[in-house]
Amino acid sequence: MLSLKARAMLAQRSLGMVFDIDGTLSPIAPTPDEARLYPGVVAILEQLRERAHLAILTGREIENGAKMIHLEGLTYVGTHGLEWSEGLPQSHGITLAPDIAEYIEPARAILRLAEMQLAQEPGILIEYKHVGGAVHYRLAPNPDEARQKIVALLEAPAAAAHISLHDDKFTVDVRVPSTRNKGQALKQLVRDWDVQAILFGGDSKTDLDAFLALDQLQQEGKAALGIVVQHIDTAPELLEQADIIVQGVEGMVRFLQECAVFLKTLR
Repeated sequence: MLSLKARAMLAQRSLGMVFDIDGTLSPIAPTPDEARLYPGVVAILEQLRERAHLAILTGREIENGAKMIHLEGLTYVGTHGLEWSEGLPQSHGITLAPDIAEYIEPARAILRLAEMQLAQEPGILIEYKHVGGAVHYRLAPNPDEARQKIVALLEAPAAAAHISLHDDKFTVDVRVPSTRNKGQALKQLVRDWDVQAILFGGDSKTDLDAFLALDQLQQEGKAALGIVVQHIDTAPELLEQADIIVQGVEGMVRFLQECAVFLKTLR
């Protein structure tokens, strides 16, 4: 049953809804390539699209994330806000954040170093993106030991190149410096859509900037609602930012289905 706050949000005249993918619309998988959307997600997004502006805001490379959803009429934002497309990228093109060009090659050099030194380690996977990338260690026999090896190898060269490392969900993200993050991207979507109400759903520390942006938008007079998808390893600081906590991806999909049903009653 939708809360009164959720119903009031959805009843706003102009509404935007923004979602992460992994851990939010798709169960966490052993490797990124194995991840699949929870059954029924695309059909629900199609229903929501009729009454709200929709965006996908993911840490995945934009083309990868858009391929998973494969639905027109959505804005796709990839690599934590650094890549942008006003529809499926193959037909709408991709815009990169303007302040990152000089860091693309240094970030690749960091990932190449990881590949040369760590790729033979069991359970470690190197992921290259257009901008930055990630070192995954979920499948390592000893994840704590694997994380320590990754950080010990990359920390100094990354700092020298002004590249940052972010560790969450058995992944060390290799990120370039930019003024754009998920929070900035969320605020840009609100401006572009000119909406009075915004809902965001996410599950990991990489989404924290977006949840903090909801607080700022609320102070500016927008109606804002943050949905945190709780897993066994959800960061406490993320739960503190939640207006609503749902249990797992199944809980998120159930919430979205309830949203779609409620929006139909407003016609």
